[in-house]
Parts: sequence; C-alpha cells; structure tokens
Amino acid sequence: MQKEFQFNPDLKFIKENFQGNELVNGKFVNTEGAGPIGFSKVMKWMFSANPQRAEKKADQFRLQIKPDHSIFDSELDAFSWLGHASFLFRVAGKSILTDPCLRSLPGTKRLVSSPFEFSAIKNLDYILFSHSHRDHFDQKSVQSILEINPNVHFLVPLRMEKLLEKIGAKNITEAGWYQEYNLETSDGLRVVFLPAKHWNRRFTHDTNRELWGSFWIGSEKQSIYFAGDTAFDNHFTEIGNLFPEIQHAFMPIGAFKPDYIMKDAHIGPDEAMEAFHMLKAKNFIPMHHGTYDLSDEPIGEPSRTISQLHLEEKLKGNLILPAVGEKIHL
Repeated sequence: MQKEFQFNPDLKFIKENFQGNELVNGKFVNTEGAGPIGFSKVMKWMFSANPQRAEKKADQFRLQIKPDHSIFDSELDAFSWLGHASFLFRVAGKSILTDPCLRSLPGTKRLVSSPFEFSAIKNLDYILFSHSHRDHFDQKSVQSILEINPNVHFLVPLRMEKLLEKIGAKNITEAGWYQEYNLETSDGLRVVFLPAKHWNRRFTHDTNRELWGSFWIGSEKQSIYFAGDTAFDNHFTEIGNLFPEIQHAFMPIGAFKPDYIMKDAHIGPDEAMEAFHMLKAKNFIPMHHGTYDLSDEPIGEPSRTISQLHLEEKLKGNLILPAVGEKIHL
C-alpha cells in the first residue's frame, strides 16, 4: 500500500501541522476511512422493497419558486437558493456560485425548475465546487454558465482542474483541506476549503480521483459555512473551533435513506441539526432536498422533519427555509 500526501504548495494552511490530504494507491481517503458504497449494498438496495414506498408515492410536496433577479447586482450581502446544493451568494460585492447543477440529469428529473435562465446568470466572480459528483458538477450547466462568464474564477478541490479544462474553463485554483485560496482582492473576501466525509466518482474507473470537501466564506461582515455533501463526523466540531462565529450554515438534509447506503455519504435532518450545534452557528439553511429524487425517503420528509425539530425548539438557532430563487439578505 502506497501512501502520500497532496496539497497546493501555493496556498497557505489555516491549520497547524496538517500534512495535506492523504492518498492511498493514488486515491483520496476520508480521515475515518469511509469510502464509496460497496457493490453488494447497492444490489441489496436495488432488490429490496422501500418500506415508505406508498408514503413516497403519495407525497405531494414541491418546493416553492420565487425568482428575484435583483440578486445578481445586489449591493447588500444576500443569497439565493437555485435548488439542491446550488446557491448564488453576494458577499463583499462579489458574486459566488456553488455546485451548479441546474437541469435534469440523465435518469434523474429535476423536480423544480431553475429559477433563472442561464443567460441571466452573469457577472459571476467565483464558482465553488465541493466535489465532482454529477448532481453537484453538471458539465452542461457549467458550459452554459461559461458562455456568459468566460473569465469566472473556479475554486475547487485537488485534481479537479482537468475536468474543468476539458469544458473550456481557464481560471482555476485547486486546494486541499484547510487551505485558503489566494483571491487577491481588496474587499476582505476570504474562501477556505475544509473537510467533509464523502467520496467521489463520475465514471467507473475514477473513484476518489478528485477530492471532496466544504467551504468557509468570510468577509468583514459575514461568516458562512457551506457543508457540501457529507456524512456525520467530528469535522464539524473542528470547523466550529476554527471559525467560532459562523453566522450562516448551509446544511444538507436530504438523500439519507436507507441508512446502510447513505450513512457514510449524507446526513439527514437529525444529524444535520446535531452538526449545526457542533458548528455553534446561528442560522440553519437547509439544502440538498426537494430538487432531485435520489433516495428512499419521501421527497418532503427532510423539509418537514427539520421544520418540526425547529417547532419543538430542538434546533438551537434560526431556521431559514427559502423558496427557490428568493433573495434572502444575510
């Protein structure tokens, strides 16, 4: 077994004595060793009955959509949810887009339309990718965005540069965990790449070839955590200690059943709430629900559960449930 560590030598670490991301036989690994779903588990899932099948079929939940185009030139810090893990942030006068996947995917229909036409998504400064799974990095969405924003700066995980170069991206910076991107701006904006417990694969032969992670986005006024895709682990406590005043935590809550498939890749509402408490954040903004049907739970269960946890005052913070396309001031 061959071990090595990889990082971007041009970027600084915010955590002392971190060697970089571990590679085992050329593949990235999680700190706790969890990896992709095994074939036997996938086969079990495919041939097992969903105990919530009838409930799921009857679920009429759909996300609301309220497009507000003023987000693109908002002078005030704000965000808009574009569905799934795609957000448009306006922070310190800059426009930041996360994980653009704005259309139906092969075999997976988008259940709510994108709030904006691609031609409206303009004047972007940065695009952030948490990882390269197809529901987070959709090649056709990115190509359409690049036509309007050819000089946008991509801030991505290690080894993702080649995927973007193939579709015409030119301005790309890779980072490993705990590395801060060099933005060279005078507006105080900062972006740091942080851990997540997940995995990666786009084809049959490229498992964990590219890294995965989460982001902290900060300015003089804002402290934002974007969790990406992640299972539950102690990295939430560590991130909360590194950034002790997180105001806004964007947390995944969907695609969490069955547990034997999803537990090493995703968190549901209950674990997302616990992770939010570990972060010691103030505002909880759910994502990764209601946009694509990726798992066994009814499509509206994640939203209903997190709303109930908040109603019962178990969620120690504010819950913000935006409509798709709605502009929310930070």
